[in-house]
Amino acid sequence: MNITRYTDYSLWVLIYLSLHKEELVTIKDVADVYGISKNHLMKVAKELSTKGYLDSTSGKYGGIKFGREPSTINVGELVRMVEQDFT
Repeated sequence: MNITRYTDYSLWVLIYLSLHKEELVTIKDVADVYGISKNHLMKVAKELSTKGYLDSTSGKYGGIKFGREPSTINVGELVRMVEQDFT
């Protein structure tokens, strides 16, 4: 099975957050660590936030964090939600 970069980036965001549970993380932090476009990650974070996976705060001291308990996140469910075409 091949997954899109969008799905890959979604998983990377969650992995990064799992390593920084106690702090608010910026999109720039994630983009710098993985060498990903900040604009691309903003789209990913927005969708994950809309779906309840993330909480996001805007502004100077803003960032992202888990929107729910990480142990309740089902990776298969996330992939099916993010992937547009599973054929």
